[in-house]
Amino acid sequence: MIGKVKIGKSFAGMCRYVLQEDKQAQVLDAEGVRTDSPAHMAQDFQFQQQLRPGLGNAVLHMALALPAEDAQGRSPEQLAEVFRQAGRAYVQRMGLDNTQWALVQHFDKPHPHAHLVANRVDNDGQTIPDNFIGQQSRRVCQALEQELGLTVAEQRGRAQAREVGPTHRQAVATTPKQERAADWQRARHEVANALKHTAPYSAGFDELQAQLTRHGVAVQLSTHQKKDGPAVYGVTFAKDGHRFKGSEVAKEYSASKLQQTFAQHREQAPQLAQVAQQASQGYSAEALARLFAEQAQKAQETARQATLQSKRQHTPGREPSGGLER
Repeated sequence: MIGKVKIGKSFAGMCRYVLQEDKQAQVLDAEGVRTDSPAHMAQDFQFQQQLRPGLGNAVLHMALALPAEDAQGRSPEQLAEVFRQAGRAYVQRMGLDNTQWALVQHFDKPHPHAHLVANRVDNDGQTIPDNFIGQQSRRVCQALEQELGLTVAEQRGRAQAREVGPTHRQAVATTPKQERAADWQRARHEVANALKHTAPYSAGFDELQAQLTRHGVAVQLSTHQKKDGPAVYGVTFAKDGHRFKGSEVAKEYSASKLQQTFAQHREQAPQLAQVAQQASQGYSAEALARLFAEQAQKAQETARQATLQSKRQHTPGREPSGGLER
């Protein structure tokens, strides 16, 4: 299980995100907040945040993701129960059991995942520290994998890497820290390679996700709501238990740069389609028949010329006076 932690400022924006309908959001559990609407949930978080008005970054957001293998053989209800157990245990181990929180599962990605939103202002008005919270989340997730019998994300990534052979950095790694760094580097390289062969030929993020799935890469978008619908402002790629911001893979794979690439592809798509159509028409049955006929005619002409040349070589020459050469 992977627990990606982010700190934010806006409860209103976060609650709209986790409860938006296009994510097929399902509230699994909550403590201290209403879950009937994004507005009510945000109001409850904000009311407690006022106990620490000077704390700007009061939003604690954890994305909890499981490998696809953990969904196999489990019904949606059973998978939801796994997230409930993992979510409550995660809250306790992370020291969040004295604050407001909500756990919401999304179904918009091929891998199972849920979002845990918590208030960094606890029920007593104290600030929950965020020092080394990413490392703490990783340790908690590893412990929960063992306790709940879940797939070990890091071992899964290493097992897949061993199937195709280790990189040099993986081969020479001698400490757990070096192994993690080598695995991270390999996964990032594979994501970059997959994007290199898919992004220029995609018209949007949905099409890109469909193509990247064949490479074992998942896409997660960060969006905010506008009048004309959700707008993408960030993109994250996940592979073998590792997650990368688009800009971490390469500058050209940030959300804004990818949208420029999509726009160029959409602009060029009609021209490419026209070329393809012309090419297919150029090799229609009638065109092929004409081409074969022309080739046959050329072959006959070549054979006739060769026959004439052979006759000239075997015909005796004559002297200027008309007699045969001796």
